[in-house]
Amino acid sequence: MPQLSAGAERAGLDAALRQLSRHAATVGLLMRSVVNVVAAAVTLVDPHSMTLGSGRWLLGAVAVWSLYRILTRSVGGLPGAVDYVLVIAVCLGIPLLVPDMQFHLFNSAPLAIAGTAVIAFSVSVTAWVSLLLALGIAVAYACGSAAVIGWEQVSSVAALYYFALQWATAALIRFMVLRIAEAVDQARAARQSAEVDQEVAGAVRSFEREQLALLHDTAASTLMMAGQGAAISSRRLAEQARRDLGLLAGGGWKAPPPRAEIVGALRECAAHLRTPVEFSGVGELWLAGESAEPVIAAAREVMNNVDRHARADLLRITVLPGSVRLADDGVGFDPEASRIGHGVTDSIFARMHRAGGRATLRSEPGVGTEVELFWAEGCVEGRAEDASDPDRLIERVRIRYGLALVLYALANLAFSVPYADSYGGAGWFDTLLAIIAATATLAAVPGILHRRWGRGRTVAAGVALLAVTVLQPLLIPPELVGGHAHWAQNAIGWCVLPLLLDGSLRRGVAVLAGYWAAGAVVEVICQPSATVLVNIGLGTASILSVQIFALVFNGLVREAAREAHGETEARRRLTARLRIQQAVNAEYQRRYAALVENVVPLLRELSAGDPVTADLRHRARAESRRLRALFDQATTFGHPLMHNLRDLVDAAEAKGVEVTVDLAGDLPDLTEQQIEALVTPLRRAAEMAQSLLRLVVTGSSGEVSVSIVSDPGGEAQGLVRGLRESPGAPEVVEAGGTLWVEVRCDTGTMANEG
Repeated sequence: MPQLSAGAERAGLDAALRQLSRHAATVGLLMRSVVNVVAAAVTLVDPHSMTLGSGRWLLGAVAVWSLYRILTRSVGGLPGAVDYVLVIAVCLGIPLLVPDMQFHLFNSAPLAIAGTAVIAFSVSVTAWVSLLLALGIAVAYACGSAAVIGWEQVSSVAALYYFALQWATAALIRFMVLRIAEAVDQARAARQSAEVDQEVAGAVRSFEREQLALLHDTAASTLMMAGQGAAISSRRLAEQARRDLGLLAGGGWKAPPPRAEIVGALRECAAHLRTPVEFSGVGELWLAGESAEPVIAAAREVMNNVDRHARADLLRITVLPGSVRLADDGVGFDPEASRIGHGVTDSIFARMHRAGGRATLRSEPGVGTEVELFWAEGCVEGRAEDASDPDRLIERVRIRYGLALVLYALANLAFSVPYADSYGGAGWFDTLLAIIAATATLAAVPGILHRRWGRGRTVAAGVALLAVTVLQPLLIPPELVGGHAHWAQNAIGWCVLPLLLDGSLRRGVAVLAGYWAAGAVVEVICQPSATVLVNIGLGTASILSVQIFALVFNGLVREAAREAHGETEARRRLTARLRIQQAVNAEYQRRYAALVENVVPLLRELSAGDPVTADLRHRARAESRRLRALFDQATTFGHPLMHNLRDLVDAAEAKGVEVTVDLAGDLPDLTEQQIEALVTPLRRAAEMAQSLLRLVVTGSSGEVSVSIVSDPGGEAQGLVRGLRESPGAPEVVEAGGTLWVEVRCDTGTMANEG
């Protein structure tokens, strides 16, 4: 029997964590690769670039490698190491790329590549690893800067401080997202464990009913015909016995096939009938295996009933896309006046109900009988999966991610605006504009937390941010536009981003691009030069591209959540199937293997085709009666109370105790507390039984009583004292080594009465 390895089981428990980690790594890879290509391309085509020849070769290598990474998207360790080495080379190569004493005041290829790498690695790997990588980038950037401006001026390089902000924010976002995924995985695992337990228990009960139905449809019917001397030839009886042997040979539970063709299976069943059969409808119909098997089994029992009882000249079987109709022209009967036996109740109606379908029966004396079997809608395509898990994960990640973006936007403002003033910004105008931008950013919080976006509030915030985008560069000297004094270029897009989380990705990208274009137009108006165009190109790579990837990541969370749900659902189905197979096969060996072993020798004798002797008829009749008694007894165990008492019966039978069960009256609906109150006092008495246990259950509309008669042996006195002191005060009588215990429950209350 296949088993799930510990690693495979663990893989099923952390699907959301792994899927989100994988998508984060992919986003990080694409982010740094795209920025590398754009930054390198802008620098290489800049006619006024100061980049030296060897620096151009370095940027060319970075661009080619990044294009390769975009095409392959491998997140393995070696390609990632090459990415990092190239970033370090760019940082150390600042003297070759931007040999200008003022390079750190404006955007540049090294700044775009290094800053994006800090963010990309921080969302891709663990916090400690990303911290070491970010420190390495910062040290290399400081060394490259010192080679141009000297170590005494390195402290004025704003990028070094900005790297810290970028790492902290990106690492925090990764931490929050993965913690949520881990929590969802744990909650899902706990819930699915309970679901699998329920599914296994339900499968065992369904198997028990199906096994009894199979015994009824095969051995019990054939043995009854042989035992009663039915007017059937030895050849036909032998064919039926051989068919029964084939159906019973399977033993324990087997997983249904993924798909099954039912028309061919019905034709095969009809081949064993004496009654002529005519097929119509579709010539081929494939259903899901779990739906096809009960339909075929129920139809087979209908055919058997027609052959045995209908005295029909023709059985018409019509296969439709949603049902199978079996109509005979036999003697018919009055369903209201006739007693419907196990064959119809259990083998047809109950079997279809367990499969999620239904069956209808119409019959009239002298006209014939029609049975129609309907399966569950959608069984051909399969069951739709519940989306509550991915939706829950998406919602929780969306909230945390949105708040993290708001926090980053505010921190970015707090860092950029004071730094801009130190380079000749607009003074108190900058402060006012920063307050407006911060207030507009906070307008996204109600929508993030409670999905109360408010169209008017969002539009007002968007207009305010657009005004800041346009006004801020107009308030500073033209020569400072595009530099650190122009803080709106870098900051406003991050303020807009939280306001876009509720919309589509396409609209969000369009809005971000629109804000960036508006700022770029103002920048060109303030300083129409090639240098400004290069700055806009580098900003597109290092600022706009990263903001778009931040928006893309929000959408990828949904994809990751759905993939994780699909993976865990598949794992749950596999786990459930294996556990069901184990539990049901154990149930078969414990309860039904002996029954099958008793009937198989009789069926083999009948399958030989020899005339039925008096001895064989007598043994067949006795075994048929025994099976009929088993079917009647099994019907009583459908009630939850009887299901709980079944555990006592099974435990006693396992010890070799002779057990009898009697049920009088109809059992009303009982709560779990009432059932437990009835069963608990009897459990100890049943456990102490030595050789005899008789269980009597009596039900009515107002009261249920359960009594046990057993022989507890030498410990009877101690058992009696314990029972009389137990809650509910059951009635206890002991005489001559025999113990009688009765517990009653008023079904109108939650208490037991003695």
